[in-house]
Amino acid sequence: EFTPVFINFSAQTTANQTQDLLDSKLEKRRKGIFAPPAGKRFSIMVDDVNMPKREEYGAQPPVELLRQWMDQQGWYDRKTLEFRKIIDIAFVGCMGPPGGGRQVVTNRFLRHFNFIAFPELQQDSVATILRTILNTFVSAFLPPALQGTVDPMVNATIDIYSTILRELLPTPAKSHYTFNLRDMASVMQGCLSADPKEMMGPKDLVALWIHENERVYSDRLVSTEDKSWYDALVRRVVGERFQTPYEEVVPDG
Repeated sequence: EFTPVFINFSAQTTANQTQDLLDSKLEKRRKGIFAPPAGKRFSIMVDDVNMPKREEYGAQPPVELLRQWMDQQGWYDRKTLEFRKIIDIAFVGCMGPPGGGRQVVTNRFLRHFNFIAFPELQQDSVATILRTILNTFVSAFLPPALQGTVDPMVNATIDIYSTILRELLPTPAKSHYTFNLRDMASVMQGCLSADPKEMMGPKDLVALWIHENERVYSDRLVSTEDKSWYDALVRRVVGERFQTPYEEVVPDG
């Protein structure tokens, strides 16, 4: 039976931190051999494998530590300098394509893995999914006058997400700037919580949509510059997709 162990790499993760975390979960079986508690095996899930910052000559120390286990079945105790063989563990890695703060990982490490890759959904497919969900909700619970807001809202949601994904890339100082389809789903889920008593016209639903985008995206931004950029993006998309000035939807905005 495998017991999951989760590790999240970031640009600041070091090899020593990684080794200390894993060593703290292992027990000594016999001289020089360490393993999970008796009767268990560890499945170690490493998220954002390619986030650690590169050294001057291109190495990523946390990745090299894991590669040492894959090549030599262990690593050295930093105090005694004795080799610690580690058994009954397996690694699962997860990473996104290189870009922003994500690095290219050495093939010496990647050759130890079997790969499962998921291509991005095409925008047409995403639009069909979101349109079906939103149409069903509006038809069942909201006034008929809001039906015409569905297509512009779906297109605006995709516009916001695609632009943020392209422009707000993760960096060592902003390693949490990682966006995926769950963010669009979260915006849509928020819109599906609309109170029918409050949704009197299209502008009410658009205002809720603006609020949900603010919650999902803007609240994660850490600099005034990024927030100003985001505000300008929303204002432009609202004007283009809903054919309504932002100030009419959010008078105090």
